Amino acid sequence: SVPSQALLEESRLHGDILQGSFPDVYATLNLKTLLLLRWAASRCPGARFLLKADDDVFVNVPSLAKHLRAPALPSRLYLGRVHWWVPPNRDPRSRHHVPAA
Repeated sequence: SVPSQALLEESRLHGDILQGSFPDVYATLNLKTLLLLRWAASRCPGARFLLKADDDVFVNVPSLAKHLRAPALPSRLYLGRVHWWVPPNRDPRSRHHVPAA
């Protein structure tokens, strides 16, 4: 599709648009995340923190900032929700479907 004039203007003014050549659907979330990480590694190699959150996620910024200012912060830290002991969803009708092979 052809980008809108507003999208082109936003990109020209701020240089803050990152676009991949894949549909923005749940099944390609991994590609979107990898695109973000590659961009951040190449464009922001000195960044101490990186936040990736979707528009349906609440980020408690004051709490996050307090946590990240902790003096004993590990050099590599992942904050998120890890699902322990949850088997993969094999139902192909589910948006969370994980194929067996």
